[in-house]
Amino acid sequence: MVKLGSGFCEYEPDKWSYWLYCPDETLPIIFAALFFVSGIAHAYQAWHYRNKYMPIYSIGCIFITTGLALRAYTARSKDLQSLGLLIPSQVFVYSGPPIFSAALYFVFARICYYIPHAAPITPYRIVRTFISLDGICELLIGTGTGMFVNTQAPERQKIGQGLLRAALILQVLLIFAFAYFAIKLQINARRLGLHGKWKNSLYTLYVCEIFIMIRCFYRLVEFFEGIPGHLLLHEAYFYALECIPMIISAGYMNLMHVSRWLPRRSNIYLMEDGVTEAEGEGFHDNRPTWKKFADPYDLEGIFEGLKSLVLTLAGKKPKKERVGRKVEEDEVQLGVRKSPTAGLEEGRA
Repeated sequence: MVKLGSGFCEYEPDKWSYWLYCPDETLPIIFAALFFVSGIAHAYQAWHYRNKYMPIYSIGCIFITTGLALRAYTARSKDLQSLGLLIPSQVFVYSGPPIFSAALYFVFARICYYIPHAAPITPYRIVRTFISLDGICELLIGTGTGMFVNTQAPERQKIGQGLLRAALILQVLLIFAFAYFAIKLQINARRLGLHGKWKNSLYTLYVCEIFIMIRCFYRLVEFFEGIPGHLLLHEAYFYALECIPMIISAGYMNLMHVSRWLPRRSNIYLMEDGVTEAEGEGFHDNRPTWKKFADPYDLEGIFEGLKSLVLTLAGKKPKKERVGRKVEEDEVQLGVRKSPTAGLEEGRA
């Protein structure tokens, strides 16, 4: 029996492994089953609570399940020199955590909409900024993984390693920015006397993001070590610092689902008295029709969101007025009632 972390292995004489060790045959099946069950549970919970954002968690679980299933097949088939198995397996596993983070960003935007008077940044801007940057992470991971795992092309491998480093650094920065805004939201709510069960949703986000951060630091150290690094040569670290933190994050969200403490309808928000709930129109895009077709992803809004995010983190006040565009187009609209975020200044004290 081949032990975990045994380094280069020879199932057959003179046969080496692209994996840099002998992949275990049992553990990937166990973890794949756990992620699959968690993904099914997330799909059911999203349907039960009528939550349109949390199916993203199911997608992340499916990605990781697929990657682990390919890993298990590779180990059992002894086909350790197949890049056709290694590359998709790694891409699916690496892509799962950013997808989980994307779901958490959507939930945070939902919390900010529910208590808009305490929100440190407008919910729409959270979605535009964090999700777009998270998408860049996914793009860098998909591109870099294929290059990094190909040990037969050293130059391309270095480029891939650089892309994966950039993706992980960006993901860590997003997590820190998310933590900053989450803590700022909690402080603002305490000052305004806004209490309620919605805080449990915020605590769930904290726990889930902490385990994602553990995984990110592990991967960051692994890629900065390079090939052959200690973490990369020992499979035990993969299960201890990748699979276990991620299944805890996904499982904790199953047990402490954020939708248990938030209104099922996304157009419900809490008024300034901290007790009364009001109904608005929710999120919608007020841009002209031609802009929606010409710029479906609202790159202009994403740029403004990035600029606002940088200014907020730097402690400066972003300008509310933009030439040729009303500020209301970038805010949450709440029916005939003026949006409670209309006068919001990101990064306010």
